[in-house]
Amino acid sequence: MPHYKYSSLAGRLLPSQTHLQPLHPTSLLPVDKADPPKMIWDSIKTKTLKTAPLSAASFSTLDPKLVAKYKKFQANVEKPVFLMGGPPDKILFGATCAIVVVGVAQCFKLFYDMANPKK
Repeated sequence: MPHYKYSSLAGRLLPSQTHLQPLHPTSLLPVDKADPPKMIWDSIKTKTLKTAPLSAASFSTLDPKLVAKYKKFQANVEKPVFLMGGPPDKILFGATCAIVVVGVAQCFKLFYDMANPKK
């Protein structure tokens, strides 16, 4: 089992093959729960982690217009969602339906022309 040693000069852990670790505990005495473990600092500049409270981190960064659209489209209404945008959505839906009808008609025309070739 290798033992690793911290090198303050290199700032990283270095493997050391000369120090062997025993595979059994060095002491059979139980750990005293009244004494908390001591913190060992690797340098003077090391500090503990500080976090921000949850209330400060729980704010929205979304645009208010986008939030209003979310509320509008997530409401339980009777209209289908592709018509909830108003007149522009109705125009786009109508144009899409017209393009689909023209495409299907041209498919049938192609099938007829392929079935009845010119002599």
